[in-house]
Amino acid sequence: MTISPFEKADGGKCECGAIYLSDTTGKNLGEIMLLALGLAAETLSKDAMELVADEDYEEVILSYDWRTHQSKGVSTGFGDGRGKLYLIKPRAQTA
Repeated sequence: MTISPFEKADGGKCECGAIYLSDTTGKNLGEIMLLALGLAAETLSKDAMELVADEDYEEVILSYDWRTHQSKGVSTGFGDGRGKLYLIKPRAQTA
């Protein structure tokens, strides 16, 4: 998935509207989260700094093995030696 001409990340967008990005090392999760929040903000036509968790979007961090494309479920910590899969789903705007 190309975020901008300078940024690329492994991930995509589900037909349900969720955005997913992977961090194969588990060491760059903050960067992946910022990229995903930026994409969610674009979807919601908001500034990323205006987004409020559980109000504007739902999120989950999963332990992820990029070699097998399998997850062991919700991550139990950042020092578990596994890659991470970050999923963020913007909530539909209400008028």
